[in-house]
Amino acid sequence: MDILTISLQVLLQAGLSNQSSFWSFISTIIWLIIFVLLLTPYFQNYMAIMWYSYSVGNFLTNLSRLITNNVNLVISHINQLLRSNGSSQPTNKDLIEKTIQDLMEFVVIEPVSAEPTGLMKTLKLLVTSYNEKLEDSIRTLLPNIDRPLVQNVVDAVDGLRELNYIYKVIMHYYRLSNKYKNPYLMMQVYMLLPIIREYVNALNGAITTFLKGQPVGDAAGPPLTAYRFMRSCSGLTELTHNIKDTYIGLCDFEGRRVYVIKARGGPGGTVGNLDDGIIYLVERVGVKPRMIITVDAALKFEGEKTGSIAEGVGVAMGGIGVERFNIERTASKYGIPLYAILIKMGLPEALSAMTKDVEGAVNEAVERVKRAIRENVREGEEVILIGVGNTGGVAQ
Repeated sequence: MDILTISLQVLLQAGLSNQSSFWSFISTIIWLIIFVLLLTPYFQNYMAIMWYSYSVGNFLTNLSRLITNNVNLVISHINQLLRSNGSSQPTNKDLIEKTIQDLMEFVVIEPVSAEPTGLMKTLKLLVTSYNEKLEDSIRTLLPNIDRPLVQNVVDAVDGLRELNYIYKVIMHYYRLSNKYKNPYLMMQVYMLLPIIREYVNALNGAITTFLKGQPVGDAAGPPLTAYRFMRSCSGLTELTHNIKDTYIGLCDFEGRRVYVIKARGGPGGTVGNLDDGIIYLVERVGVKPRMIITVDAALKFEGEKTGSIAEGVGVAMGGIGVERFNIERTASKYGIPLYAILIKMGLPEALSAMTKDVEGAVNEAVERVKRAIRENVREGEEVILIGVGNTGGVAQ
């Protein structure tokens, strides 16, 4: 006799023994039905998909509200920039909103990878075209505003585009799961919600940070580490070139010639074209570096301390890999060793306003750069230092 049969007999005896109350028996039957349903796999699956559906649906509602608030924040910021510039023309809110919505829906189609020849060159063309499209569209709304302020709005709209894409992907699987009554699709999204929520919160903080013109955690590499290193050198001069949004400087560090490449701050948010800077120095200027050092922010593992420093070999650079590929190809072509210094931080810290721990790690990163140069580069030799990251909120 199984446990279900025993439970049934006990409940029936309890209900029939009380002849004074008919409703007591009815309530016993109801509880028995609920008890049986709870043991039914179909009912359990139904309750599971209901819970998953509720959780994911609630997340989508909050995300939609967050996107709407950020769109209004960007529109308000654009109007404020126009008023502060003394624009006498009335702002067209509908035009601004439509432009932002169009940019949020803007797509970059990946090139064909079946034939890999020239793939990286095509990717770089697409990325360049995308960045120019964003800036030109925002420039149309802000025709007489200084470029650094325009660049900050561009970064904010780029964050909005990422949030909108996340919303559409999750909504796709949410509706697909409900359409086919498939709990497993919903379950996968539900299991990823904590990670997705953290990323969404990081992007939300980044949008506000960019609009305010504050430095983000990712700025620890180019503007701060490179800048503070250059301050410790002597005879700093800037090289003239035509590489967009890229700064190249030359200084002397204890008898070594150090070429510093980073995004040109101002304090607009930009990442520059660092690979073009390397190609320019090595192939056009004729620099023969003893090594190439890259400094960048890196996502830490859970349990690692924010602001901790790691060293290694290779190119410390994120993104889709176009610039990293070009730098690696140039270095391997000329036999130049690659050295990397990483400043560890979490995703929210990389995209939000720079924390004290990250800012404090910059000085340690500068000392690591100096030590690497002293140990690997002799006096009279040349070395290239690349600061990787976004210059948002940090002046040149």
